[in-house]
Amino acid sequence: MPASKSPLASSLQGRLRCDCRDLVVPFFHNDALRLRRSEILRHTGRLAAGFVLLFLFCAPFWDGTYDTLFSASVPNVSRLVVVLVAFWVAFDGRLGARLRRKVPLLPFALLMLAAAALLALSLMDPAASAASVMTHALLLLAIGMLLAAMPLSVIEVCAFLAIPAALDLSGLLPDTAGAVDVGVMSIRVLFLVMTLTAGLSALLQLHRTIINIQQIAQDPLTGAYSRGFGSEMLFLGFEAARRNCRPFSVAFVDLDNFKQVNDQFGHDRGDRILANSGENLIAGLRRGDVVVRWGGEEFLVLLPGLNVAQAREVMRRVVEVGLAELPDGGRQHCSVGIAERIEDKIEEPHSLVDLADQRMYEIKKDHATDGMGASRAGPQSAEPESDAPGATIILHPACDASV
Repeated sequence: MPASKSPLASSLQGRLRCDCRDLVVPFFHNDALRLRRSEILRHTGRLAAGFVLLFLFCAPFWDGTYDTLFSASVPNVSRLVVVLVAFWVAFDGRLGARLRRKVPLLPFALLMLAAAALLALSLMDPAASAASVMTHALLLLAIGMLLAAMPLSVIEVCAFLAIPAALDLSGLLPDTAGAVDVGVMSIRVLFLVMTLTAGLSALLQLHRTIINIQQIAQDPLTGAYSRGFGSEMLFLGFEAARRNCRPFSVAFVDLDNFKQVNDQFGHDRGDRILANSGENLIAGLRRGDVVVRWGGEEFLVLLPGLNVAQAREVMRRVVEVGLAELPDGGRQHCSVGIAERIEDKIEEPHSLVDLADQRMYEIKKDHATDGMGASRAGPQSAEPESDAPGATIILHPACDASV
């Protein structure tokens, strides 16, 4: 593997940098951005739901509808539907939890659609008072303004702006005739200006989130994830594998004799070797794998969906020729310890890391084996030996044996 930065290594290292595609569509977001954005969207959705509940609790006293509050009229039924949606979003229960994880923007979108439907029904109801219509319009406008707190892409902003635009194009929103003459801004102009402002703010929030993640989640030297963010990815990946009863392997990688490399070639050259090692490690893995700089010359590799044998084969392919070229023409090799949650019957993610770390040190101390634990005396057999670390296949009783 060449020591110079390959195009693939450069592209993978740059996944945390701000890309125009990240601002336009959310489909190309990296793991770090996807995780942070999901948290922000979920919390903003819950905040919006709490606001909606408070607003609708006070609304009857503003628009004078408290006398008919318990009648089975269309506005009351519509308000009840909005309240139920807001309760579902605010309390973030198990109902629809998997769908919310896959589409974190869904709760807020349902909340805004429910508020838009409430306003539309009020506008179409000839018996609705002007105060009631204005109350519902203010509710939708307030929810729209919360877009400014959310990191949204261009396509998501356009989707949300389409909601008030649909109300306008349908002719439901009051016309602007006479509004300028009396010095009052019409509802149509108010919606246009404020929703566009909120949409632009949402795009700026997304750009700011990307920059912050680049500074916090990425190790600047190697391009791998930082340990703090890597710990979050470890926990989320482990829990996802446990829910889906799938394998989840980790590989603990430690560069061999790196102290001697620093002493012999200097720390500046050592940093370059460490950077090349990290870049080439990232470049040799699948896009869904996660490389974390765990500390010093140590890396943690998360390999979701792979058992021990598969993880060992992947890591052997990546590290067998060395991760970087040394100034004297040699190669920077490493030692790798592998552990897997099902085969090793591990229940906690950090216990999995500790076991992989322990196996890495056992391999490093055993000079009769290579960095992957295979004997140097001859070719490795196709089947792992039963006494090799992590080679015994033990399926977790909660999982299907076909995994």
